[in-house]
Amino acid sequence: MLLYQVLLDKNAPEDKESLFARVCPGKSWSPTAFRLLMSDLQKLLDQFLALEHWLDTPAAVETNMTQAYRQRGLERHFEDALNLAKTGLERNALRNSDYFIRSGQLLWEEARFQTQHHLVEERYLLALSENADMTWLTQKLRYLCLHTAYRTRFKSAQELPFRAEVELMLELPEYFRHPAVSTWYYCLKMLESQESEPFFQLFKTEVFAHGLIFRAEEMRDLHLFAINYCIRQVNKGHVQFFHDIMDFYKDGLSKGHLLDKGELSHFTYYNIVAAALQTRDYAWAENFVQDYQNLLERRYRDSAYSFNLARLKFARKAYSEALELLQHSNYHEPLLNMAAKTMAIKIYYELDEYEVLDAHLEAFIKYIRRKPGLGYHRQHYLQMARYTQKLIHLNWMNKTEVQALRERIAAESALAEKEWLLERF
Repeated sequence: MLLYQVLLDKNAPEDKESLFARVCPGKSWSPTAFRLLMSDLQKLLDQFLALEHWLDTPAAVETNMTQAYRQRGLERHFEDALNLAKTGLERNALRNSDYFIRSGQLLWEEARFQTQHHLVEERYLLALSENADMTWLTQKLRYLCLHTAYRTRFKSAQELPFRAEVELMLELPEYFRHPAVSTWYYCLKMLESQESEPFFQLFKTEVFAHGLIFRAEEMRDLHLFAINYCIRQVNKGHVQFFHDIMDFYKDGLSKGHLLDKGELSHFTYYNIVAAALQTRDYAWAENFVQDYQNLLERRYRDSAYSFNLARLKFARKAYSEALELLQHSNYHEPLLNMAAKTMAIKIYYELDEYEVLDAHLEAFIKYIRRKPGLGYHRQHYLQMARYTQKLIHLNWMNKTEVQALRERIAAESALAEKEWLLERF
């Protein structure tokens, strides 16, 4: 502990020998002795973190107390500890797989205790078996969801075993009395099924109604499953799912499910603003941009804030304000920089500043050509810049030329801002 306190001191020695002398006065210095000292501190820190986690786990302390008292044959202490553990577990809102695991442990301790004093009643074996089924089922459904999402993303052909057995178990309607089962099952069917929208609606209802029964980590997964599902639906042309995306974003933000250690990812920040703009929820978006700025990772805070505020100004046709935000911000990330330059291109076009736009496009093309590591984005943005050049030099009186350019743009597969370009016609 003394070593830990010394390390926290701002005036602590920087070299190892002086540090060792301060912590272990009178002892001979050696690299081995110092490594052992640091190793002892590491063990204490490991134990502290494990203890903190154990103390924060619902009913963990009480469950281990029942085991300790049972092993020592302390009947009254055991019964008190068991009642305390059961009461604490039931008072906690969690009803996920962790709940069933803890319930099973308590039930097992109770059954073991009873064998020391009475004949074991069959009801304990039945209860233990039912609890084991619930533990397995709630965990298995979650793993199947995670794996299905993985397979979708990475095009994997690997399947997890016992998928059919899960379906057979769930022919019994009694399992659907447990939201930990129904929520994960509807999630799985949403991810798997071709006719998935009915399952999505059931899943959405379950998540919003029973969110408190899951840990924050599980709720984060459930919200991301839903949002990614909705994004895939939007990409198929079902734009009404933008409203569902916003429902999950708003719920996740209000309950903290989208935060990680108190921070909001700048990617999530961008995506939330994009969805809000699609639903024209401008007032909410402006409040969000302001309210969540300080929850962003510090290195992305200023750039994410200015860019997303500029997007909002652009959507509201406040082009001068949007342009000022873009011109007075530094975007070090190449993709964000290109997105900002693209927005500036659209603003110059909307303001009929064609001479400025022409110069901006030339500079943008040079930037893309000399910037390494852009991958497929290079071709997408180059195409956008070139087609914008064609637009501003197009003879709009020549209907044949106009139609030909429109058809070329519509036929492109590698083109950023394709929708915006087509809207110019």
